[in-house]
Amino acid sequence: MAINLISVGLSVMGSLRDPGRWLADQPGLVDVITRERPHELRPGGVGGSVELSAWLSAAFASPAQLGDDPAGATDLAAVVETVQPGRWPSIVSGELKTLARMPGTGYPLARADTAVLVCSDTTGGLLAGLWNAVALTGGDLSRVGYLARPDAPLGPVRGRALVVRVPGLDAGEEDGFRRAMGGLGTLGRNLLQSGELRQAEPILFCLTGGYKATMPYLIGLAEGLRSLDAGHPVDAFVTHETAGQQALPIRLPLRRLVASQVEQELSGFNASGERAAVPRPALLNGYAYDLADGRCTLTAFGEGLRALFGVSPERAGG
Repeated sequence: MAINLISVGLSVMGSLRDPGRWLADQPGLVDVITRERPHELRPGGVGGSVELSAWLSAAFASPAQLGDDPAGATDLAAVVETVQPGRWPSIVSGELKTLARMPGTGYPLARADTAVLVCSDTTGGLLAGLWNAVALTGGDLSRVGYLARPDAPLGPVRGRALVVRVPGLDAGEEDGFRRAMGGLGTLGRNLLQSGELRQAEPILFCLTGGYKATMPYLIGLAEGLRSLDAGHPVDAFVTHETAGQQALPIRLPLRRLVASQVEQELSGFNASGERAAVPRPALLNGYAYDLADGRCTLTAFGEGLRALFGVSPERAGG
């Protein structure tokens, strides 16, 4: 049993563009995927990520609505049935290849496990998350869920692959990225408080995919979860794209922070992430906040850490 938090990149999209590269032993399926072009899935009227997110929200609101669009949008269920993701090997994406080799979990997703796929707020990122989730569940759309924002209610998680859109996670501008990190912190806290986790169940971060700029932040999130000491072992793994067929994922080093110290230093910041006085003993200076001109300002990671630890902006202290 494991909770897998997976940062999603675009490697699955490249694989779907060139299925012969990873399905050489299944020429019939190569022909089907080449014809269907699932990486170009575009429901009617969908242009950008906002429209695609709205369509995914409606499609996954209930199993009966999957692909049911009166305007004649692409029938997702029919496409999934045609491209047969239950026959896809884990090498279809770097994320799934890593997950298949991580200790304590595997591919396809066991019904005792959960996968949370963190996606950028782009059409490519959302589609990559969708196809990774569909592959994880062997094409069982009843086991796939979609969250339009990271602070949305999780709903049932056991045995499911949850595709999570993180607004601002497009590396486009700093303020958006700060909001994205706050969202990831909220997502982590919601997981811990969902009531779905079992005693001593591990939380495993698969960090092979996604924007490389986010990796330090996701490692920090993993460290934050470990530091909360909620009774769940936390580990993080990554596989380099040049790793051989039998190469095992690299286990990343994670620190354990003192939770009470983190809460103390993150308190006293206002809703804009600023405070006049320097927190003491300032162990998180340059990490969770920066000091300039006599004022402290939360960093993007500080926003995520504050959300994860549940420190309210209105709380006094420091």
